[in-house]
Amino acid sequence: MPIFGLEETMRAGAGVLHGDMSDAQATAPDNADEFAQHVIETICHASVTPAVGRRAFERCMRALGDGATARIGFRHPGKAEAIDMIWHERERLFSEYVASPDKLRFLATLPWVGPVTKHSLARRLGVFTERGRRAVA
Repeated sequence: MPIFGLEETMRAGAGVLHGDMSDAQATAPDNADEFAQHVIETICHASVTPAVGRRAFERCMRALGDGATARIGFRHPGKAEAIDMIWHERERLFSEYVASPDKLRFLATLPWVGPVTKHSLARRLGVFTERGRRAVA
């Protein structure tokens, strides 16, 4: 019987399939653009494979860089609207994030960032979170 790599995946954990960044050295964003890009990348990666998330993120950032809406690069209307809002309000959101005493609670208030996704976003931003909570599609 052929082996499809499931054994290795189970040994390594689900993070192999979902682009886990827990071992990567995440650093706090230095400016509003970096902050917004981390948030947008997390939204793009939510509930999809890593390859699909990467492509969606690249298309969204290209569209936003050209001054267009993220809807051009992203088919999901709710996520696209959230991404547009985050990009246009990035200065305000970043200053509120920096001033927030409870970063995890603040991240949960962002559009399209839910109770599980906030942990993935927190890891991307260099905020310590519970290792047991993982976003799994």
